[in-house]
Amino acid sequence: KAKRVIEICEILVEKYNSKVPDEIDVLLTFPGVGRKTANLVLTQGYGKLGICVDTHVHRISNRLGYVKTKTPNDTEFALRKKLPKKYWIEYNDYLVAWGQNICAPISPFCSKCNIYKYCYKVGVGKSR
Repeated sequence: KAKRVIEICEILVEKYNSKVPDEIDVLLTFPGVGRKTANLVLTQGYGKLGICVDTHVHRISNRLGYVKTKTPNDTEFALRKKLPKKYWIEYNDYLVAWGQNICAPISPFCSKCNIYKYCYKVGVGKSR
């Protein structure tokens, strides 16, 4: 990762006057930058609308039955169609914390979950 960071810094200095672009299409041209990172830069760095979809957001959105997707990219676009824009930026923060503490990938803590009765539990075999 350090190699990529150095490479991106060189690109920023040479092509962008040391300023991080605020357009997703430009950010996606940087080596090692995917949609999650580009959306993170836009939402956290510039306060622009975007949905950061990491493994937690992808897993939990599907587990709840809110979307039915196979990849994080598909999840992002499904959420863009379904999730009200006022929740786009904060959605990642909530689901990452929830995924780390309650809705674990394997054997989630369903007994501690406040929305357990509304969850479709897609992909859940065993829970605690």
